[in-house]
Amino acid sequence: MKATVDLKFIEELRNEKGFTCAEMAKELGLKGTDKYYRREKGEYKFQATELPILARKLSVPIEKIFAYNLPKSQDKVTTS
Repeated sequence: MKATVDLKFIEELRNEKGFTCAEMAKELGLKGTDKYYRREKGEYKFQATELPILARKLSVPIEKIFAYNLPKSQDKVTTS
């Protein structure tokens, strides 16, 4: 199982809670709004140290900001 940061969920939740990219950038200690925006759009990756801060700001357990993808099975089931 592979876990990735669910960027769509983060963006939707941020908008739902009324936070701007500038507020999120400040919370994460980023120097500019564009640094946060690029993370949310997937151009840059969120750093591991930023994830607990992000979860706390969005008021969700850290597990909620991940999407889990199950790997496709290499084994094919055959029936007779």
